Amino acid sequence: MLQLLSNKYDQYMTPVNIRKVERWTIMMALGGFLLHLLLIFLLRNIPNMLPGLAIVSPNYLKAIFTPFSFVLFFEVFMLVVILPRSISVFIGKQFEIMTLITLRSFFHDIAEYDLTKTEIYSFQFLKETGMDIAGALVMFFLTLVFFFILQKKPKSGTSSQDRTKFINLKKSLSVILSVVLLLLSLQSFVMWGVNNLHALQTGVESHDPNHVFYQDFFNLMIFVDVLLLIVSLIYSGTYEVIFRNACFIILTILIRIAITAPKPYNIVFALGAMLLGVLTMMLFVLFVRLKKEDI
Repeated sequence: MLQLLSNKYDQYMTPVNIRKVERWTIMMALGGFLLHLLLIFLLRNIPNMLPGLAIVSPNYLKAIFTPFSFVLFFEVFMLVVILPRSISVFIGKQFEIMTLITLRSFFHDIAEYDLTKTEIYSFQFLKETGMDIAGALVMFFLTLVFFFILQKKPKSGTSSQDRTKFINLKKSLSVILSVVLLLLSLQSFVMWGVNNLHALQTGVESHDPNHVFYQDFFNLMIFVDVLLLIVSLIYSGTYEVIFRNACFIILTILIRIAITAPKPYNIVFALGAMLLGVLTMMLFVLFVRLKKEDI
């Protein structure tokens, strides 16, 4: 079964197919952006034409949120694709996704304000908008540091045969996660439609379906990390590898909490997760190098 799934990964997760998904994502992001702008234009200029959509924000900045959602979907897809490469790279990709989620929330928050009114400019306005930007900048910096440290990591001493088996397992997980990602995306889309229908009937703003999508997906990521930790013991049961992978599980849990936590706790948990990842990789690389010198 593992070999069959591994072959499916090699068959479908090719650079050509990944590029196709990227192009489709760009087209959908552009189309969604233009449609959102058109909808806002109609609401602002012909309000009686679409009375049922009065709950939609008339702020043009809100439209930026739409293409970012498609870009984030592609980043989650790439998270699944790169899983066979390295567990550390897999964790670094989670950092990138969390950074983009935080940056995207700025466009959501800024669209809630009418920038033509001078009374909005208050400490609350600075806190709501500035926190996302500052948090995203620090996250970007920590992600950069994480990948810089990752380049210093010594090569694994695992035998080529064991390494091949482990990679095949990760390829199998990647294929399974791809199916789950597709199902979660369909579920999120259906929920978005149902919530918007309910919003039109009640006049209450619908919830962001991405919260459900990322919440469920990162719940799954926690168990994937645990599975990789257990299986990695078969091929490398050293103290430093166990410690590193255990910390990776903890930071994935923290990222999961950050996704749905309110401000400023979402940024605190996200930064805490990334800081844990950076310190873990730094100590792991240092420990491995000292261990080799001792030998």
